[in-house]
Amino acid sequence: MSSRNTITKNASVLMISQALTWAMSLVLMLFLPRFLGAEGMGQLHLSMSIWAIVGMFVTFGTDTLLTKEISRAPEKTAELVGAAVILRSIFYVIGFALTAVAIQFAGYNQETIYVIYIIGLAELLNQVGSVARASLIGLERMEYVAIASIAFRAFVTVVSIAILLMGYGVLVAAAVNIGGTLVTAVLHFYYLQKLQPVTFLSNWSTMRVVFKASSPYLMVYAFSVIYKQLDAVIISLLVNETQVGWYGVADQLFGTFMFVPTVFITAVFPALSRMFADKSDSLIHLMRKSFHLLLLLSVPIGLGVTAIANPVVVLLFGADFAPSGPVLAIMGFVLVLTYQNILLGQFLISTDRQNAWTVVMAVATIATIPLDLVLVPWCQARFGNGAIGGSLAYIFTESIMVVAGLWLLPTGALDKTNIWLSIRVLLAGLVMLAVVWTIRDLPIVIPIAVGGVVYIGLIVILRVVPEEDWAVLRAAGQKILSRFRKHQSEPASL
Repeated sequence: MSSRNTITKNASVLMISQALTWAMSLVLMLFLPRFLGAEGMGQLHLSMSIWAIVGMFVTFGTDTLLTKEISRAPEKTAELVGAAVILRSIFYVIGFALTAVAIQFAGYNQETIYVIYIIGLAELLNQVGSVARASLIGLERMEYVAIASIAFRAFVTVVSIAILLMGYGVLVAAAVNIGGTLVTAVLHFYYLQKLQPVTFLSNWSTMRVVFKASSPYLMVYAFSVIYKQLDAVIISLLVNETQVGWYGVADQLFGTFMFVPTVFITAVFPALSRMFADKSDSLIHLMRKSFHLLLLLSVPIGLGVTAIANPVVVLLFGADFAPSGPVLAIMGFVLVLTYQNILLGQFLISTDRQNAWTVVMAVATIATIPLDLVLVPWCQARFGNGAIGGSLAYIFTESIMVVAGLWLLPTGALDKTNIWLSIRVLLAGLVMLAVVWTIRDLPIVIPIAVGGVVYIGLIVILRVVPEEDWAVLRAAGQKILSRFRKHQSEPASL
């Protein structure tokens, strides 16, 4: 199977799973804020942010290493998986102990501390399961990754809603994640065992090799995670968990729209890595097409979110979460930049230039701290909403990363055609934003529909999409529809 067909197949599989998980996540988000309130949501979001940071050190960059190495040499799967599981187990024990000490000095109330511990237990299972997930991605068997993702989201959604309706609170809601990560870990290893039999045994020699080879990826991943999660921690320390809740629901909505670059990059990363290793002439062509496609998708999503942020937040979560509206509106602009940064970062990593991207992430992370320390208190004093400061900081740092990422690309990676196409896409998006903004207070379906018609119409009029790309999009759409029909006509099985 050609690289294009493989990417299209994997992208279509992941798109189906992301569509389903996105829908289930949205359903769950309608319940959680209304039952837990801003403080409960803040406790959950803070706990997940803390463990995302700790988990980054536990992972130690092995996810990226596994995917790259297994995509190039599948026969190494067993020894790499065994070494990664043992290393993560050791790092987790250290991370849990340090976290337990740190949160005692942070001044959090006892319930918040309990939630942090519960999410920490779920993180252990997540760490083990993600070893198999990274391996499956390296083997380019995205259908198994998709099944596990759907199973996790279905379990968490159904069980969480049930316990909320029975009157349980944030502690039990947090504990649901333990069951979800267990289901996912079991499925990931079940499918990996079918493809490449693995054990949890390894030798010190292999573990040392994995440890050393993962280190460069750790730095990239470390700065990426800290950069994304630091806002919630700073808001909790400077203000309170309630405002973390305002920030958290906006951040979760923002995160649901990340499924587009996540799906695309997950599908394309092994191909980019393999093309670089093979010195393929198709590498630059794939980069250009990827840049254009993600910009084409990010502009209407991001600017559309900005236009209707306030009514969407009130509609989904109620008037108590109205302060989340301005936060989400700013994140709409951030989304356009983030889509490209995900692509730029993964392209540089796939071409073994992760050290350069690490420097970019380090600068962005370091810049985030003073920006948050200034903007969060200022927004609290000026608007009574310190959460706005966290999203404003993203505008500055994401812009810096886009400029730096483009500068780091090899000569010829993007050309004048990409610049001209980008100008037309942004023009179409800004016109769409202006139109939707004037009708944002109408029933939500109307501005969404009008915005879609305006943007698509301008894309066609301005000839933004080349015929070659229309053919790829049609092929992907046909694969998605055929898979939906297949799943509807056949009983589901593991």
